[in-house]
Amino acid sequence: MGTPRLTPAVVSRLRDAREHTSWVPDPGYSMVKDALFDQDPDRAAILRAGVHQIEEVTFGEIQQTARRVAGALRQRGIRPGDRVAMYLDPSQSAAEVVCGVLTAGAVILPIPKLLGGVSITHRLKDAGASLLVTDSAGMSRLNETQAMTAGIPVLTVDSSSVADLLAEARLAEPVEPYQPSGDEPALLMYTSGTSGNPKGIVHANRVLLGHAAVDFAFELFEDDDVYYGTADWGWVGGLMLGLLVPWSFGVPVVAFRQQRFDPTVTLAVFERYGVTTAFLPPSVLRLLAAHGQQPRRRLRAVVTGGEPAGAAEMTWARRHLAAAVNKAFGQTEANALIGDSVVLGSVDDATMGAPYPGHEIRLIDESGHEVAAGEIGEIALCLPDPVAMLGIWDSGLGRAVPPEGDSHRTGDLARRAFGRRLEYLGRSDDVIKSRGYRIGPGEIEQALKLHPSVDDAAVVGVPDDQIGQHIKAFVQLHETELDASLEAALRELVASTVGPHARPRDIESIDEMPRTETGKLLRRELSAKA
Repeated sequence: MGTPRLTPAVVSRLRDAREHTSWVPDPGYSMVKDALFDQDPDRAAILRAGVHQIEEVTFGEIQQTARRVAGALRQRGIRPGDRVAMYLDPSQSAAEVVCGVLTAGAVILPIPKLLGGVSITHRLKDAGASLLVTDSAGMSRLNETQAMTAGIPVLTVDSSSVADLLAEARLAEPVEPYQPSGDEPALLMYTSGTSGNPKGIVHANRVLLGHAAVDFAFELFEDDDVYYGTADWGWVGGLMLGLLVPWSFGVPVVAFRQQRFDPTVTLAVFERYGVTTAFLPPSVLRLLAAHGQQPRRRLRAVVTGGEPAGAAEMTWARRHLAAAVNKAFGQTEANALIGDSVVLGSVDDATMGAPYPGHEIRLIDESGHEVAAGEIGEIALCLPDPVAMLGIWDSGLGRAVPPEGDSHRTGDLARRAFGRRLEYLGRSDDVIKSRGYRIGPGEIEQALKLHPSVDDAAVVGVPDDQIGQHIKAFVQLHETELDASLEAALRELVASTVGPHARPRDIESIDEMPRTETGKLLRRELSAKA
């Protein structure tokens, strides 16, 4: 495991990071200016597969298209603060839509492509979206899963059968990037809660600045780096680490995502595009290791996260995949808080890492007091911090409700191991972490209850060495028995209405759900039973 060469510039950056424990963004800080418009227009921004060779799309080309997309949105009546939903796989078009929306001063609402049906409908309705941008494949999935757009206009980026946003953009007058003032909303993403529908998390432009410490996780981005991440841009880790963070350091990204993960294809992407840095969840590392092959050329740095990483996949990755393999911890509400970095001299696979420069982390008890050394506490981010959310979206108020207090409580438990390093001990609530996804049981339970044979349903996560946790569902049935046919139907119901990532592995029939006198589900009793 090698350490990158410490040039005078690198030493200066390390010293500066260690001496500054917090970052205060300028009131006029703009995410799209940092990631796009402040970049050299002649540098490559996106690498894509051409007919005969890899093609480069420059920052200048994206800048021009983003200005025209913003102009087309303005012509359609989109104003600063309006929510524009995006249902696209990682691609040049998706990057242009994200930047066009931000250039217009609107709020981008990314929706993961694996979601369908009620999950999409809830996000569009709850957010009060003014527009949905997708492609022909997205239109097909919307129709297949019976997602209701509730009268929201739908534009595509690859079809003339309905309104085409990029076609409109080519005819629109370009506009200059919107200049935010203070903490105006820029990003709305939905995260899985422990009960009920997903909740909307609102971020300001400052959230990109708050991700600056990811530079250390990737061993300090270099001029000749090429970045690739397997995560969907509909998730905060995918959009920020997969596009906007590398761009803010002038690093081109490979805008490509497989519909079904294939280790052979991934290794081919590494080689064909000259990938040097990548974000790969532990489940991807396990699949690559099981595949039995390795890249012909080692990557410079890999970051993994989204679920606990085991020693076996970390050892394999360092031996065969990259010189530096680091871990990162975060969530939709506040991402990239804790992790490893070879250049910071802080790597230990037995722990989750240490707080990255720029973030102050405490371990607190239920009353908010810091716990003593060796005691278990909830991981809390001290506020203010630019990576922390503006608040939770309130559809009735039409704005974010800011958090109370001086800390953001993550819901994850840890204790201090040694130095500043933390030992991860799991969730304090019921969010399921599986294959890098954070899955709320509420969505799955609602989907199961759509079946006429199901009176009640509850879902828990079961520890799994391969994927973090797998999903187990308990169902209370109405005048029927649970057989193989019904199990298959329930699994497909969840897959079609929530997404294939939420499909339960195990389903068990139960006579009556354990509940308190007030009707609250005793999920921990089911977890113990599972």
